[in-house]
Amino acid sequence: MLSTALGKGGGAEEQVMLLSLGLRARGWQVRIVSLLPPKTLLPALEKSDIGIGSLEMTRGIPDPRAMKRFVGELKTFQPDVVHCHMPQANLLARAVRPFHAVPVVISTLHNLTMERVNGSSGRFLEMAHGFTDRFCDITTVICTPAVEGYIQRGAVKRGRITVMYNGVNTGNYQPNPAAREQMRQEMGLDGLFVWLAVGRLTLAKAYPDMIRAFAALYQQNQRTVLLICGVGPLEGEIKELARTCGVEKQIRFLGLRQDIPRLMNAADSFLMSSRLEGLPMVLLEASATGLPIVATDVGGNSEIVVDGKTGFIVPPNQVETLTAAMSRMMNLSTAERSIMAAAGRQFVQDRFDLENVLGLWEQLYSELIVRKNGGKRHALQSQAEAMTQ
Repeated sequence: MLSTALGKGGGAEEQVMLLSLGLRARGWQVRIVSLLPPKTLLPALEKSDIGIGSLEMTRGIPDPRAMKRFVGELKTFQPDVVHCHMPQANLLARAVRPFHAVPVVISTLHNLTMERVNGSSGRFLEMAHGFTDRFCDITTVICTPAVEGYIQRGAVKRGRITVMYNGVNTGNYQPNPAAREQMRQEMGLDGLFVWLAVGRLTLAKAYPDMIRAFAALYQQNQRTVLLICGVGPLEGEIKELARTCGVEKQIRFLGLRQDIPRLMNAADSFLMSSRLEGLPMVLLEASATGLPIVATDVGGNSEIVVDGKTGFIVPPNQVETLTAAMSRMMNLSTAERSIMAAAGRQFVQDRFDLENVLGLWEQLYSELIVRKNGGKRHALQSQAEAMTQ
């Protein structure tokens, strides 16, 4: 696994760690290499025998020495598959491939576009992907809307891109009535309708839209509170907006939390106001926990939330429409929301459960290994299959 970055808190980065742990459990030898120095890792990864390497790059600064370091990693580990995650890692692996043979290279893009988190254009990255497309075997994206977009913008050729969904551990995220009762008592939430939002406080998440929608909702019903988990460059601006809108006491900024599954159990509905997404892990986790969702129709959100059945999908950048959907959710009976919650969890289990997703990745790896091996089955592939039977 070659990743641009590695650490808890980033959906793409956590997916890299989850896939690595799952593949190791299925018998694959796995090593993770990060372009940037790794940050806080999943506890299970720290306890595993999966090796972690770093190319010691600095964000935003090109470093030609990284190519030499990566070639050293390839010579030592001798992988059958290099699975790259995020644009910079994709381009590094492609740049190295003409000079060091790697049987299979897969590029995964974790967002709808390559636009940066700070809102700057990703056009150069997309052009670079198009130019180097021949140096990878296939590009995968995490939601259906991304496919045509990347083709139209020339980042990949038609027929060389496919959708591979993110996977969520539905055992770690599931309804827990005891945790719900305890958390609501500890946080003084009894008798309140609790909204939960989780994500970095950045431009793409459109928190100002969420704050304004919640303020309008609060004028209709004062028995509600909004919990926001996350940090980011817009934190001060967003808190000031909450004060301006007169809801600073009804919105609790919780910062980074390590107990998201418990907080999801404490909530009554999950809220997302984003203007840009891929296939958000947090929506998968919320649905798996049994939370009905109100979310904007961006990226792959509508592939997770079935409008009217597991939650409500609304257009982005429309505060009044978001407020109306939130009001509609609050006005449902407890029984109606419970039906939504159960349908959401079942939908995620059927389509996005991590074990199912791992099986699809194994199938793709194996098909490409066989193709590169002249149609013959590979020893590593056979070993992995034997361990999972």
